[in-house]
Amino acid sequence: MKHTRSAGKVILFGVICALCMALAGCSSSSSTPNPDDPASQNREYMSQLNQQMDSIQGSLNDFQDAVAKNDVVTMQADKTAVEKTIDSVKATSVTDRLSDVKDGYVSALDALDDALASYLSLYTDVQNGTVSSDDYAQRLKGVQDAYDSAVSQMQDADDAVVAVANE
Repeated sequence: MKHTRSAGKVILFGVICALCMALAGCSSSSSTPNPDDPASQNREYMSQLNQQMDSIQGSLNDFQDAVAKNDVVTMQADKTAVEKTIDSVKATSVTDRLSDVKDGYVSALDALDDALASYLSLYTDVQNGTVSSDDYAQRLKGVQDAYDSAVSQMQDADDAVVAVANE
């Protein structure tokens, strides 16, 4: 899981850089940037998204550390931090040109949040001794499938950014 997230972050960063360069070519020839210009708004959105994704990555790293330490309280706090950042992503304004991109990232992040919630529930049930080995295996597979779906959706959102940058 850890390598996939790191690779996803590198991909996202590269895609954001490519989009910013492509969108820079769409801006007016004026030497003074216009914050109301759609290209400027697109660059600002992608910059905010990159910061938000960095925040989520930090919370996920902290979540993973908490798992290693069997610290349920910190896992919950890190999950809450991820949810707060997802809410921030949802609230960020976006131009029409990037609305599908935003929708893709929101969908991927919601799937990631669901995977974290499922893992935390499973972990808590294991700690409480309320999970049979069969149920554990089935639920763990569900968590992994949810996480894999989130990663796939994130890749789709990254691909949508590339498509917009290449328009």
